[in-house]
Amino acid sequence: MIPTDDSWTRRRMLRQFGTLLAGSSLAGCAQVKDESRERQSTTTTTSSTDYDPSDVSLRKLGQTYLSAGPPPGGGFSEVSVREDGKYAVVGTKWGTSGTFLVDLGNRNAPKRVHFLGNSDNAPNLDVKFDARDGLYHRAIEETWPGNFEVVDYGHSAGTPTNPTVVGTVSDGKSHNVKPHPTEPVLYTMNYGLETNGFDVYDVSDPTSPRKIGSHGPQGAGHDINVDSKRELLCCAYQSGQFIGFIIYDVSEPRHPEEIGRFDYEKQKPYDDAQLGEEAFGAAHHGHFDPQRELLVFGDERPQGIPGGKHVFDIGWKDGSPENPIPVGFTVSPNAQHMTGDYASRFDWTGHHFDIVSGEGATLVVAADWHEGTVVYDITDPTNPHPVDRYPTDDGVNDIALNGEVKQLGSPPMAWKAVYNDARNLVVVSDVFTGLYTFELTPALK
Repeated sequence: MIPTDDSWTRRRMLRQFGTLLAGSSLAGCAQVKDESRERQSTTTTTSSTDYDPSDVSLRKLGQTYLSAGPPPGGGFSEVSVREDGKYAVVGTKWGTSGTFLVDLGNRNAPKRVHFLGNSDNAPNLDVKFDARDGLYHRAIEETWPGNFEVVDYGHSAGTPTNPTVVGTVSDGKSHNVKPHPTEPVLYTMNYGLETNGFDVYDVSDPTSPRKIGSHGPQGAGHDINVDSKRELLCCAYQSGQFIGFIIYDVSEPRHPEEIGRFDYEKQKPYDDAQLGEEAFGAAHHGHFDPQRELLVFGDERPQGIPGGKHVFDIGWKDGSPENPIPVGFTVSPNAQHMTGDYASRFDWTGHHFDIVSGEGATLVVAADWHEGTVVYDITDPTNPHPVDRYPTDDGVNDIALNGEVKQLGSPPMAWKAVYNDARNLVVVSDVFTGLYTFELTPALK
């Protein structure tokens, strides 16, 4: 049953008029923000799958500051959720060095299980669960020797409350890491202009990762995602010899082979575009649509016109993995020109997101920096548009931010959103205010 409360009726009318204006209409987007505050104390439920996907809403379930004691100081980055939805792991930067394991058993009350620091005070910016229970990987992004580490929290040597680092790679420097979803293979991003985009490691033995090879053009390789069903990998390149993304065949996960690419430098740059107009630059990361032959790719820009989200046809109609074709574009709900001063860098650009796919509907849940958490409807890939938003600044007055993280400006600053299908759970990390859990109502089936 679709809810019939007045706030829902107003939201639906606003969305319908906003969509008529344009898929990325700034007029329609602004209305999303107005309603998000109104909904923070509203619970919406339904038992039907017969609904307009643009009527799906975020409902906050819980939050944790992640601190061992008051006051929390911020400095949080990536988040990864285990496939069964029972644990999350959170990375750090800006004055906080280490990783947090969080128990998600009670969706309404996420609970910190451990904090694992490191002796060199280097940030563990990215974290990812391994396909094997009891292991996660954490990148070490700093000038001291240290590329990534393998943490055992229950696989063999450690436990959830007493984790231990069992494997370390000291050469190179990883910005992001990505385990293969089914094989003991780890892809690590080289965020340097004189290195290839990414490396491949065999992590069959977690205590002794073994480098197999390097791939991609030289430059700042930023992020990787893998679709194990299609046996495809997409990799973002932000600067250097190539800017854009490359699609690889990973039918042999240890030996990726390039099959297609999309060159941003052949497209209109953001500096030549108007706010909300499709443009290309600073390729950040992408996700394959689980159900359709589409690839969603986001751009992240620190200043000027903010980067948006593109939808690419890779087989849906005229495109293919060898020849991706852009068919849709949207910007965040309150997108505006960014001045470039440190306190407002990245504010309105897109950041890390995930795709939620159901029968006849597809959504993107995103952590879009100063926007907080945003839901986009991409059911029609030619008309992607934001439909809901939750500012992740709850409890900010109770936080004593450390000096480094204050440089990022003011909350919210949402870093990453992850969707867990097993539990209809959206997990979001905010640099300032910690970890949030949400559900989508009604849930896509």
